[in-house]
Amino acid sequence: MKLKKMLTMGLSLALILGVTGCTKKEVVPEKTPTKTPTEEKGSVTDNEYVKQYSKVYNNFMGGVEENKVYLTPESATEYYATNEYPGNETYLENVKMAYHDTKEKIVVFVNSLKNDVKTDDAELNKKNQQLIAEGEKAIADIDAKTKKLDEIPKDAMSKTKEEYMKLVGEATMLKDNTKNEFSKLMEEINTQLGIKNK
Repeated sequence: MKLKKMLTMGLSLALILGVTGCTKKEVVPEKTPTKTPTEEKGSVTDNEYVKQYSKVYNNFMGGVEENKVYLTPESATEYYATNEYPGNETYLENVKMAYHDTKEKIVVFVNSLKNDVKTDDAELNKKNQQLIAEGEKAIADIDAKTKKLDEIPKDAMSKTKEEYMKLVGEATMLKDNTKNEFSKLMEEINTQLGIKNK
């Protein structure tokens, strides 16, 4: 009987050691710091700036895309080639509203960049200041275009769709022909920060 007990205990001990001793230890991979797409490029390390800028961009610039139909003569012509033209008076009001709405969004965006979006990174700060300056130019351009739209004579309403759209398009062309880099610069910053352009 003693032999049976000893044999049972020995087998039990062998079984326990075999099960626990031979189990493979789980290898836990080392945690490597995750990098944002911009850190991988070596250009942005200020995560707080990215967070602030993203919030401002998404809140205030998202709706501008809806207005782009009316902001260039080409886009308006393309749009109304497949959509019903609302008539000259309504078309002019739509163009004015698009410029007004876009200006308001840019004003809020630029003011937020000035007051809320801060960084100690010299390169980011420089781009932020450039974007503010280009935004202010865009606001001045919109004011000049809106003023010219207000000067379109009432008797022009009797023109054909094509003639009237051309007249409105010409009214929104600025004579000094300076190109505003606001949209381009914003797209560059968005790409640098890893933000999808809208």
